Order: sequence, then C-alpha cells, then structure tokens
Amino acid sequence: MMPVSADEFRNGMRRLGGAVYIVTAADGDIWAGLTATAVTSLSAEPPRLLACINRQGVTYDIVSKGRTLGVNVLGRQHQALAMRFAGLNGEPETERFNDGEWLTSVSGAPLLESALVSFDCSVESILDAGSHAIVIGNIETIRAADIDVADPLCYIDGNWATLTPIP
Repeated sequence: MMPVSADEFRNGMRRLGGAVYIVTAADGDIWAGLTATAVTSLSAEPPRLLACINRQGVTYDIVSKGRTLGVNVLGRQHQALAMRFAGLNGEPETERFNDGEWLTSVSGAPLLESALVSFDCSVESILDAGSHAIVIGNIETIRAADIDVADPLCYIDGNWATLTPIP
C-alpha cells in the first residue's frame, strides 16, 4: 500500500467542511492571530477545547509563551476578517487587529466583540503533532453574542459558505 501524499491529504481535507474561527493569543502586549477551521470541543467537565495551530507561525510562538488562547467563532459578516487573519493580504500575524472591535479577555487574549461566541482559555497543554500543535485550552470565560439565530461562516473545498437551519 502506498502512503498518502501531502497533496492527497490536502485534497481530501478540503472536502471536510467546517466552521471558521479566529484563534488569538497574547504574550503581554503582543497579540497574534490566525484563521482556523481545526477547533473542537474536548470536554464539558472540565470545560476544554482544542485548536490545531501551525508550529511555524508567530501565533504558535505567542500561545507557547503567553499561555493564552482566544477562540472567536465567526459569522457570515466576518468573511473579510477571516481572509485578513488567513494572511491573504500578506500582513504579519501580529498586525491583523486593525479591523474589528477587539476586547482584552481575562487571560489577556484578544476577543472579537462581534463574534458569534468567544472562548477565553488558559493553555493546559501543547502537544506536538507534526507540522501543527494541538493546543488544549481550559475555558475560563465564554462571551456569546446577543442573537437568536446565528449564520456561521463555514469553509469547504476552497469556498466560503454558511449554514441555513433546516425547518
């Protein structure tokens, strides 16, 4: 059996649709952030989540040093912000906070005021997973938007999408 190539892996994973997040971190006065789709709940007791972050980026360095993690769930209205934090305009990870209204969380991580929901986490552990790290965050606070029905931003097969509830 032939091993799976990196290109085959990427092509397969592109078809795995997911919600879009801006993952942020702080180390003192230094903020960094990136767009991610690899975020998931881990446990309810204690409340934890995990995020997979590229180890080559500045955000990983800031998460490692500052031990803070912010996870901001994006809505349809945040597509341009998601593109900005994905680095599509070439802007460094530490300089992407000029757009949007950002709050400093209890841990110090930046939280997007208009996010559908934001999770403020202290870093429990960081696991090496090849090119990426699995960051496990203890959820310290949750900030939910005051809305009845959310229209979350999603990404699948290289395209932006949204979810519409099925009646």
